[in-house]
Amino acid sequence: ELQALKTLRIGENELTGVIPTELGNLRALTSLQLYVNQFTGQIPSELGELQALKTLSFHGNELTGAIPTELGNLRALTWLQLSNNKLTSIVPTELGNLLALTKLEMRINQLTGAVPSELGHLQGMTDLYLSFNQLAGKVPTELGKLQSLIRLFLHVNDLTGSIPPEFVNLQALESLYLNGNEMTGTLPTELGKLQAMKYLSLDHSEFTGVVPTELGSLQALITLHLGNNNLTGPIPSELGKLKALKTLSMYQNQLTGAVPSELGHLQALETLSLCKYN
Repeated sequence: ELQALKTLRIGENELTGVIPTELGNLRALTSLQLYVNQFTGQIPSELGELQALKTLSFHGNELTGAIPTELGNLRALTWLQLSNNKLTSIVPTELGNLLALTKLEMRINQLTGAVPSELGHLQGMTDLYLSFNQLAGKVPTELGKLQSLIRLFLHVNDLTGSIPPEFVNLQALESLYLNGNEMTGTLPTELGKLQAMKYLSLDHSEFTGVVPTELGSLQALITLHLGNNNLTGPIPSELGKLKALKTLSMYQNQLTGAVPSELGHLQALETLSLCKYN
């Protein structure tokens, strides 16, 4: 009955039970944050009526069931946070209608199906977190349209296929985590054009081919994880140009040749892992 209510924030308590469907009547609501409680049951589809809503944060509960397609009606939404629950089913394609969205967080659930290509419509997106689910299929090439994207976390899923060369368009990207999938193919040389990149994690997959020399152009790079793949050929001497690099991990591949003396130029390096190097 609180029709004038704009902010409802009751996170980090020990609230239980289901989320009331009546919250869908609070039409003035711009922020609904019920994070880190013990709510169970499904996300009410009635929340799709909250046309003024900008922030919806339910992370850290025990919510189950599907993500309501009605959430795709929340055209003012800028932040949708559903991580750390027990949500199942697919990522709704209707979320591609949320053109104001900047942050989409759904990691650590039990989501299945493909990463929707419709997410490529979200031109203002800066953060996309879908890691630690059971998502399958290829990484959509349409994600290469997200030119505002800074952080892309798709790790620890069941994704297949190769890294889309369209990712060369992600010039704002600082963090790319694709590790722990079943992705194949070679590492695109285009990755060397992502000059904002700081954290590149492609380990524990099935990538083949050589390590691109172009990675030596990533002057902002802090961590480079390529371990546990099927990479071959030498370690590029160009990696010695990565002055900001703190972690270089290339263990359990099929790399050959000498360890480049140029790695001795990496004065910031704290971890170098070349276990099972041939």
